[in-house]
Amino acid sequence: MWEIYSIGDSAYLAAILNAVAMITGTGDFRQLAGLGFLIGVLLVLFQGILQGGRGIRFQNVLVAWLLYALMFGPTARVAIEDAYSGAVRVVDNVPLGPAAVGSMLSNVGYGVSRLFEQAFSTPAMTDTGFAEPLQTLMSVRKGTLSRIALGSANSPTPGADIERSFINYVADCTLYDVDIGHRSIDDILREPSWDAALRSDLNVPTTELVLGGDPQLLPCDAAWTVLSQYTAVEFYPALLSNLQAQMRLAAPGDVTNKVQFALDAIAGAGVDAQNYMVMTALIGFLEKGIVQTHENLGQWELAATTEQAAQQRNAQWAAEQTLFTRIVRPMMTFFEGLIFAITPLMAFTIALGPAGIAMTGKYLLFALWIQLWMPILAIINLYLHMAIAGDMDALQSTADLTVPSILSLYKLDFLLQDYLATGGMLAASTPAISLMLIYGSAITATHLASRFQGGDFVDEKITSPDVLRPAPALAMSPIMEHAPLRGTTTTGADNELWRADVGQSVQRDLRSSQHVAEQASQQFTSGLAAASAPRTSPTRAR
Repeated sequence: MWEIYSIGDSAYLAAILNAVAMITGTGDFRQLAGLGFLIGVLLVLFQGILQGGRGIRFQNVLVAWLLYALMFGPTARVAIEDAYSGAVRVVDNVPLGPAAVGSMLSNVGYGVSRLFEQAFSTPAMTDTGFAEPLQTLMSVRKGTLSRIALGSANSPTPGADIERSFINYVADCTLYDVDIGHRSIDDILREPSWDAALRSDLNVPTTELVLGGDPQLLPCDAAWTVLSQYTAVEFYPALLSNLQAQMRLAAPGDVTNKVQFALDAIAGAGVDAQNYMVMTALIGFLEKGIVQTHENLGQWELAATTEQAAQQRNAQWAAEQTLFTRIVRPMMTFFEGLIFAITPLMAFTIALGPAGIAMTGKYLLFALWIQLWMPILAIINLYLHMAIAGDMDALQSTADLTVPSILSLYKLDFLLQDYLATGGMLAASTPAISLMLIYGSAITATHLASRFQGGDFVDEKITSPDVLRPAPALAMSPIMEHAPLRGTTTTGADNELWRADVGQSVQRDLRSSQHVAEQASQQFTSGLAAASAPRTSPTRAR
């Protein structure tokens, strides 16, 4: 039995090998090979006639027939093992040539990758997947971004609203602690334990909790006791179930093990997975609590700015996809299947003689090109893990941040985005890298170098705007507007908010007073003139 390690999709490869076994066992396949041998004999005859004294080289036809008989005569059983899941699929009656070539080359590529990973002592890509720890932490972050991402975890029990409860607590208690100087924002952001990050020990303010049944109005210290207990007992298991569905794992316990493995690989030992997952959810609650506080105080600009920043970050994270699933594995699946799918055509090319045998050599180089992808990806995987682990170590030692404090998770967001983007670019460049190694093509090297060139990402018009620009036929208003005297506001907010225009009111009152004074002056002048005018006696007039 020949064993083939599938670096793409083992089910897809098994279907192709079944098709190859079926095709090579039919009479049509033998007719195709016979047509090739007929053309090959004719080519040998014409070459012998044209070359004159060298004679007709029938040995070329004999060598071609021997290769054909060796590769497509006997059949073998092939066991296809998935390089990621370990699932094995068995296919019978596969021609010996494709089975032997596929087994040898896949063992070379997969075996070298395994040796690299053992020497690197990093999370094995062949066991967990490409950049799997980074993908895991990204999945946890995406699963706790908003109410929609939390899904049923936001209401673990009927009538509960964990997000609304935390938002109320942050606005009424946590930030009140900050306002009176009892705590600072920096203390909250640097606290590595979720149970202490937002807790307030004050018993004077009250807040409303919605944890099922009627809302509870409790003092801050008592409210945190109820809220933290509910989080540990009800919210955390619901969060695990939600993440389990998103990560497509068998049990909620697998989520904890997977997240713990990722944290150990990136942040080092000592970071608790449960504390990390709950803290990622608290980030969104804290941000929305800050927005609610600004709204309660009438600080509309600050509320809109904070909300916009959170929404933009959530949109960016929601757009991220698994790089290995989106880029690398589909390409490897297709090309791996293509190698075996075209093997019936190799029978025709081999029968043509030396020219066809040379084409078969290129076919083997094509197969080697695919198998080089895994070792190169293993090297890229090593780079990503070492780079982000080094940055995280520097973050904790130099910046004095302890994972998973809220501030450290903000920093980790930027690191994950940067390195996942870098890993995606390098993974997409893997085919070009392996092709350059095999063929040494200058064109391939030039194309690869062009992928690493930077672009123009700076908009110089921000600081040096155009002096004159024609207006479009239809202009869309921006979401936010900024003016030196008015600050940052949402477009159209002036029509919805209360406004007092003191200047116009004073000017209108002044004009009204001036008008009244002018009328009074005119009336006084008219009355005075009428009183002082000489009167004519009626008798004297007669």
